[in-house]
Amino acid sequence: MLDKRFNTLKVLAKTNSFTQTAQELYITQPAVSQQITSLADELNLQLVIREHGRIRLTKAGLELANLAQQVELESNKVITSLQTGTKQLKMGCTLSLSSTILPKFIHHLSTKTNIVATKINNTEHILEDIRNGKVDFGLVEGNYNKDEFDSFFVQREKFICVSHSLIDTHSIDDLFSQTLLIREQGSGSRNIFENWLATQNYKINDFTHVMEIASPSTIVELLKQNEGISFIYESLVTNELKSGKLKKLDLKGFDVEHPINLVFLKNSYFKNIYQDITNSFLEQTDKTTD
Repeated sequence: MLDKRFNTLKVLAKTNSFTQTAQELYITQPAVSQQITSLADELNLQLVIREHGRIRLTKAGLELANLAQQVELESNKVITSLQTGTKQLKMGCTLSLSSTILPKFIHHLSTKTNIVATKINNTEHILEDIRNGKVDFGLVEGNYNKDEFDSFFVQREKFICVSHSLIDTHSIDDLFSQTLLIREQGSGSRNIFENWLATQNYKINDFTHVMEIASPSTIVELLKQNEGISFIYESLVTNELKSGKLKKLDLKGFDVEHPINLVFLKNSYFKNIYQDITNSFLEQTDKTTD
């Protein structure tokens, strides 16, 4: 456990104000300044920069504040685990995976541990929930900062272009006149598509008509009603492709697969537990597909 100075630094990182930090911690402003100075002197690090009447944390200060946040979150989880004698986990999952891999994952975990809550949101929000301790880990298909998060590989998902009917097309240029149905900012699947477009020297705004839709299932329904095209995971439309209600468009140079990862805070005390969960799930999946 870290002493109160680290908690003060953690709050200061959020407020960037000695006065607001003092108010939030119910201590005096000189006490805040004294604690931060004492910590900086002990560690021989500059933690705060004062400029133009304002303060901000240095890079070392921010990293130390993040460490304090993680230690507090991990400590609370360890204590709860010891008190209850069980591993109670809160997990997150991105929207694109909530109707495909998530049900299988929860069904498998229910025999292994105690899932007390599941949050479903886009990649950006799930990572923020992990960062703030609202969930312990998340099933994520989007990109994440490897300096901040660690992960275990779960599976690969094929990313495809889908439409209600076949379109005479050979490259992405032929589709710019179509209505593009795309997820919102912060979505992992949108990020994947934007990154691929960038490799072709294009961007989403090159499409004449763009509709942002937060729900993958709504996108699928609109596609079935002949409302434009979309770039989504193949597993989301497996039945529609088999029945012919939707068509896969083959584009030159578009061969995209993306890893699905179980993501958690770097250097987590529970890393071995997350690895056991992942390995167990993969073993069960292999048995099912054999």
